[in-house]
Amino acid sequence: MSSSNSTPIRLGFIGLSATGWAANALAPPLFKNLSLPNTPSAAKYSELASEAIGKKVTVKPYYGSAEHIAADKDVDMVVVSVKLLGHKETASKVIDAGKDLFIEWPAGNHSEETKVLHDAAKNKGIRTVVGFQLRFSHYALKAKSIVDSGILGKIVSATFNFSSIWGNLVYPDSARYLLDPSNGLGMMDILAGHGLDMFTHILGPISSLSAVAENKAPLITLTDSEGKPTDEVLPQTKPTQYCVNGLLASGATFSVHCQAAVTETEFLWVIRGEKGTLRIVDEAAKQIGLFDATPQVYLNGKKIELPDQENRSGLLWEAVAEGREESYANLEDAVRMRTVLGAILRSSKEGKRVDI
Repeated sequence: MSSSNSTPIRLGFIGLSATGWAANALAPPLFKNLSLPNTPSAAKYSELASEAIGKKVTVKPYYGSAEHIAADKDVDMVVVSVKLLGHKETASKVIDAGKDLFIEWPAGNHSEETKVLHDAAKNKGIRTVVGFQLRFSHYALKAKSIVDSGILGKIVSATFNFSSIWGNLVYPDSARYLLDPSNGLGMMDILAGHGLDMFTHILGPISSLSAVAENKAPLITLTDSEGKPTDEVLPQTKPTQYCVNGLLASGATFSVHCQAAVTETEFLWVIRGEKGTLRIVDEAAKQIGLFDATPQVYLNGKKIELPDQENRSGLLWEAVAEGREESYANLEDAVRMRTVLGAILRSSKEGKRVDI
């Protein structure tokens, strides 16, 4: 598929319906007016939202199976935004058809599935994109620009504390499957995966770590469609706390505390260099936490102004359309993040430092 700015990327969506992540976040940046029937995997579209994106991306409306859209000669890249349990099966059909793939994190139900998708895509020689949208938060883009510029000098340490109230005692019934111990994903894998991807994208990979992973929310009450607690209480067996410290490949020390199922959110990120300090902080408690944080950025104590409105998905699509592969994540990055999360659990279980 061409990444030329003059050649539009022809997108097909799987999982684009009236509700859900695709409808709420992935598709809107592409359209001025998005009309979606309440039918799974069905899309209608109107005028593209951004003239700049519109010259680089077109979207194919369709009704039917994953095989149908993957086989369409007028589609270059297929967006897979379905529930976790359908990631591997759906994405495999796209890969088998030789189409470029966009898939949401965690790109498979277990680390093994993520690796299978990565290997298959690599063998096919296709382009992959993984939806780690936090990289495109305004504060993250500014932080990366500052770190890369050398203003801070050699980075010596980083501290990152972030959290989400997601899973705090109550859980939507639609997400019941995430509580199944046989599934390879818990609330922390989603939260920590997104947060740590952003962290390492800016500061570089982790070389070794020590960690404690604890479950502080062993019971979860399900809610109904209106968000009201029901009488159904289920066991929640996966960690809700990750405390991690170690070394980055650059030699800098780091400390990360990631929490889910808390009553009040926190966002604090401090990057210290030999010549200065970058402080990113959101002191206001948020509904979701990491995913709706709007932190202030301070360079050596001076506030840096940022745009008011986030446009993560829109900026991600622009990077994809312009072929800026160094900016967005791919399946190799997803496998690497699975490795980091696995190392956290291993370190906690074995009580020792783990090299990555």
